[in-house]
Amino acid sequence: MLKKPSTLDEQITILNDHRIAINDPVAAKEILRQIGYYRFSGYALQFRQASSSSTCIDNTTFESIYDAYCFDQELRGILRNYLEIAEVYYKAQIGYWFALQKCLNPPHDQHYDRNNYFNKSGFDSIMNSFQAKGASYYQDSLIMKHHQVKYHGKMPLWVLLELLSFSNASMLFNAMYISEQDAIAGSVGVSRQTLVNHLHCLSVLRNRCAHAARLYDTALRPPVRFNSTFLRKHPEIAPTDTVFCYVLLLLRRLPSYEDKNRFFAEIMSLMDKYQEKISLDRIGFPENYQLIFKNSLC
Repeated sequence: MLKKPSTLDEQITILNDHRIAINDPVAAKEILRQIGYYRFSGYALQFRQASSSSTCIDNTTFESIYDAYCFDQELRGILRNYLEIAEVYYKAQIGYWFALQKCLNPPHDQHYDRNNYFNKSGFDSIMNSFQAKGASYYQDSLIMKHHQVKYHGKMPLWVLLELLSFSNASMLFNAMYISEQDAIAGSVGVSRQTLVNHLHCLSVLRNRCAHAARLYDTALRPPVRFNSTFLRKHPEIAPTDTVFCYVLLLLRRLPSYEDKNRFFAEIMSLMDKYQEKISLDRIGFPENYQLIFKNSLC
């Protein structure tokens, strides 16, 4: 049997039974009404006496749990803005370099040919997913209507990428032959193996932020790939499946110094605001996180 639904008053009683001090029950009920008991309870996990217990450690307050929630919410808001910049940039690079490698000869639609991809089943999966969605999700899109009328539904790769999700754009890059991956990765100054990992990580982070999934006190997959020299210099960032490593990755993958500087400033402001209210180890931030971020600005 599933759990029985609880009223807001019953939820307050449950939290009290878990030894969570509630100084203002009226305000607490309003917060639970807005965000839901289940979402709120995810931020209480760090306060449990043991992983198998629902009882919290002494001096756990409703407000301390809500502070962690608010930090996470604001962090996702910052990340969403800069993930959009990264998504637009890397879609543009993928479209530009692959088209120059494969689509110069008429009819310029070689990106639809599965033989131009190493991982053919991966390419098929992307195109099948897009075509299944295209009939309904994009039915009112002027882009789709124009290309249906004039080009029988086909479109240049750089147009197609405008409609693909970041996850599918990442998978499309992963499906390409090494020659195309090398051209794209080389244009942004990393190896193809690194860019495969970074695009995957960024798409995961983008999806979590878009769906308001909890980042605080969460391990992310896949782990971020950093070069061995950096890891030897900064063993304190291991393991690389933390929020810190994903934030650092986004900082590094932003296309301009101006973008990086603004992102850095916003993250530092957020950390200053919550420095007394969150635990750095719950987001994988080492004590010298500011220095590591600064060194990644150039």
